[in-house]
Amino acid sequence: MTDQPDHAEPKTPRLRKRLLLAAVGLVAIGGAAGAVIVHTERPSVTMAPMTPVAIRALGSSGIVTVRGSVAEIYGNKFVLSDASGRALIDTGREGEGGNLVAVGQAVTVQGRFDHGVVHAAFLVAPGGKVTALGPLGGPPHGHGPRRPCDDEAAPPPPPRADGPAPTAPTGAAAPVAATSNAT
Repeated sequence: MTDQPDHAEPKTPRLRKRLLLAAVGLVAIGGAAGAVIVHTERPSVTMAPMTPVAIRALGSSGIVTVRGSVAEIYGNKFVLSDASGRALIDTGREGEGGNLVAVGQAVTVQGRFDHGVVHAAFLVAPGGKVTALGPLGGPPHGHGPRRPCDDEAAPPPPPRADGPAPTAPTGAAAPVAATSNAT
């Protein structure tokens, strides 16, 4: 007989099972971690409401869907017209060639309505072809020209050099006359 005990032989299959289970566990943990990373790094998809609203109803900022026919084209912008009114649609860089739409074509536009312009993110053609144009969020805050917000008053114009001083707006404090305490 050999010097090894009889119970050494069953130990090898147990060790193989444990190593196999450990390897499967590591692969599962790695796959789960990879899925979590991909999910957090991928841009989120924000869909606009699919029910189109009348152009006349566009009054506040937000994500909208409008449907109508193209009335006029101006470079990367076009005027969309429906029974209630007209709206300016900005297609961004993707529309610079002016080949996205044609005058008279019926289209559905999903995008962000801000300061009187719909910034298109998706353009849906009559056949159902969807063209992605850009993000719904728009440019980050602090980029682009500064415009006063709706609740922020615009600054007054500068005084004219050849005319009288401008009058103070209603509700503003009256100017205080300068006095001299010289004796």
